[in-house]
Amino acid sequence: MHQNTDKKTAFTPKSTMLEVLTADPSLGMVLMRDFHLGGCRNCGFNPHDSIEDVAMQNGIPTERLLAAMNRTGA
Repeated sequence: MHQNTDKKTAFTPKSTMLEVLTADPSLGMVLMRDFHLGGCRNCGFNPHDSIEDVAMQNGIPTERLLAAMNRTGA
């Protein structure tokens, strides 16, 4: 479910954070560094929440968070 050199499938707004972080654990650092998400209790998220839900809950444009998870920039 993630974009890499082997597969061209990408995460969608409905992909869960668990799916994202299981597929590419290094995205945890992207979340903390670029969005201040997941580093503490106040900025944590439920791993079963979708990218779309986490974006909405934290005032981040869904497209921006999705692009970061797919490493396409935005």
